Amino acid sequence: MRPVRDRVFFTTMAAVILVVIFIGFAPSYYLRGILPAPHPYEPISPVVMLHGLVFSAWVILFGVQASLVATNRVAIHRQLGKVGMVLIAIMIPLAILTALQGVDRPFSRPPGIPGLTWLAVPLLDVPVFGGLIVAALAFRRTPAIHKRLMLIAMVDLLQPALGRIPDPAWLPLALSPLQTLVFLVPLFVWDLVTLKRIHPATLWGSAAIAVVMFTVPLIWTSPAWLAFAGWAHGLIG
Repeated sequence: MRPVRDRVFFTTMAAVILVVIFIGFAPSYYLRGILPAPHPYEPISPVVMLHGLVFSAWVILFGVQASLVATNRVAIHRQLGKVGMVLIAIMIPLAILTALQGVDRPFSRPPGIPGLTWLAVPLLDVPVFGGLIVAALAFRRTPAIHKRLMLIAMVDLLQPALGRIPDPAWLPLALSPLQTLVFLVPLFVWDLVTLKRIHPATLWGSAAIAVVMFTVPLIWTSPAWLAFAGWAHGLIG
């Protein structure tokens, strides 16, 4: 009985994540020019367009993979996992390149925050997201760990989408990590209900993204960070 309930839970969470990402990026990407823009947007550069396409493919693949497990088509799920490995190998360097180019795109970050300061958000988060995915793939033969790490990585991916709902200024910047972390609460509750404890993958995966989220504002204006960010940005021109 529990495997069936597990499939329903993780599939539902995948659906929620897909909806949130679509809503967050609808005005600036998916339905750009159709929905009214709540604030000015930067022109979509070729790198940003490619970034959006690749990450969208990943999000769709995540939803498909969750539904395949839910319908007990595990063999297809494993075959599509190879596509996921290719995508993640593209996504990580592409995310870094997009972040570096974003320094020169002032409308791509909250008002009043310098580009090199804001660069800390993507550059420190990309290794966490990538690390969670790599760990999930490494534990793909251990479903309980694999599906939790994948879900946590996708919650981490919600940050830019949530920052656009309904407007980047609706929540004080210092508290903005909370709107992402709240999506981890159902997983903690699920663990307590089904396992009577918090699964280690849930605990450590969630801790990884929480630590980075709350550490970034502590270091992003430091001379050391600004020097590093300036050096990194200089690599693209």
